[in-house]
Amino acid sequence: MTDSTPELRFIPLSADDDDTAGQWLQLMAEAADDVPGSAPPCPVDMIGSLRFAPPATALEDWVALRDGQVVGALRIGLPNGAPVARVDQLLVHPKLRRRGIGRALFGRALELAAEHGRTTLAGMTVEALEGGPARDPAPSAFVAALGGARADGPSGLHQWLDLRGHDPLADGVPALPEGYSLVRWGTVTPDAYAVPVSLLEQSLGDTGAEPEPDQEVETSYARAFETMRVGRGRRAYHTGVVHEASGTLAGYTSVSKTTGNPEYALQGMTVVHRGHRGHRLGLLLKLSNLENVLRQEPAVRLLETANAEDNHSMIAVNSAMGFVPQDRWVSWTFGVGSSD
Repeated sequence: MTDSTPELRFIPLSADDDDTAGQWLQLMAEAADDVPGSAPPCPVDMIGSLRFAPPATALEDWVALRDGQVVGALRIGLPNGAPVARVDQLLVHPKLRRRGIGRALFGRALELAAEHGRTTLAGMTVEALEGGPARDPAPSAFVAALGGARADGPSGLHQWLDLRGHDPLADGVPALPEGYSLVRWGTVTPDAYAVPVSLLEQSLGDTGAEPEPDQEVETSYARAFETMRVGRGRRAYHTGVVHEASGTLAGYTSVSKTTGNPEYALQGMTVVHRGHRGHRLGLLLKLSNLENVLRQEPAVRLLETANAEDNHSMIAVNSAMGFVPQDRWVSWTFGVGSSD
């Protein structure tokens, strides 16, 4: 492989290369203030991410070296069967920006996308909301200068709940509607719910909730996701709601935590099947699960979440809990030339 710029060399990043992986962790720590207030990178989580990819996705991790030191990093996500390569990380050391390293990393991303036969390269930047906290406009300007096009469809709304200033459990958890009951589980989903959770997650509750006879628990999406989560040292807390007459899992919610950030938690997927909407089950699930999380993780002070900006119902649920919009996550796309 030839260098993309003079004095710059790319090498694959491996969790087994202690020196390079350690420099990569240090790079992320020094760039943690790029988005003020966000959770600092957890070393256990990040090293685990080099070994355990998300379900149905391959990852390629590279670092840029100058004089033997890591000065930039690149992660490409390659979803199975899709025409897209996704830039999950493109990071330059804060003291070395505007020196061509970012462009070199972008060029390597295009090369990797072409090598894998992808026709589109996609990525995301963080932008400020009107009236919200300041965000550095440089990443979006950088992407636009490279010829990126803002993707069609809604952006993501990134929200934070600060429990030091607001207690969403002050009035308790709402009563369950008649005919429903709650279930709880931890990081690993019980066999009885693994396939229903997978169906709810992948369809966002808009298709049948009953599993087909040939769907296997051990090869379900839930199990694949848990493999990644456990491999990255994360803990998770789930609350589900069961429709008692049918025994169907009508919805669930998830909060997860990294090993190294005791005050931070991620409010993940919350989904209610379309046949059971209209009972305010989403808010009930989130509040009940938060109550459980705080019993087991009393140090938690900040929760973050994100939703598509057109998901008005879930954003309303988050607002009712006290989540405050922080910034916007904007998707960008680039065409990828075919590799010969």
